[in-house]
Amino acid sequence: MAKRSETFDGFDSAVTITRPANTTPYSAGDVVGNATTAIQEFANIGPAGGYIVIKSADLRIDVAAIPAGMTTFRLHLYDVSPTAIIDNAAWDLPAADRASYIGYIDHGTVLDLGSTLYVQANSINKQFKLASGSTSLFGQLVTNGGYTPGSADVAVIRLTVEAI
Repeated sequence: MAKRSETFDGFDSAVTITRPANTTPYSAGDVVGNATTAIQEFANIGPAGGYIVIKSADLRIDVAAIPAGMTTFRLHLYDVSPTAIIDNAAWDLPAADRASYIGYIDHGTVLDLGSTLYVQANSINKQFKLASGSTSLFGQLVTNGGYTPGSADVAVIRLTVEAI
């Protein structure tokens, strides 16, 4: 957890996703994850059991060109770790996760910034309470467009929140 300043009760938390070493195409609605899990933990995102407001979310993909078919992404959020879904499987909200599901953040179309792809979502202002005793949020990144990824591509998702 990186507290932003003494006057702004804000926190940044980032996760790094290193895709499996394959080029298996994604279909629209598939989860993008690491070789072992597609559940991402945003650790120390706020005070334990406290209320927070998500202010912004960034997605950086460390590749040099937008793959054909890549469009937008959606980050599904939970207040506790959800049921495991592996990389390249269709995203689903099972009954067991309904109580912990807190919504999603849409990331717009990625921009090609030369050696990096990037997209940000600002002024999100989504408010909720962290689970009792927890300082973490959990997420699953889902592609909205089918595309063929590079082997072991890396993506970084960063959330900026304000504690209230």
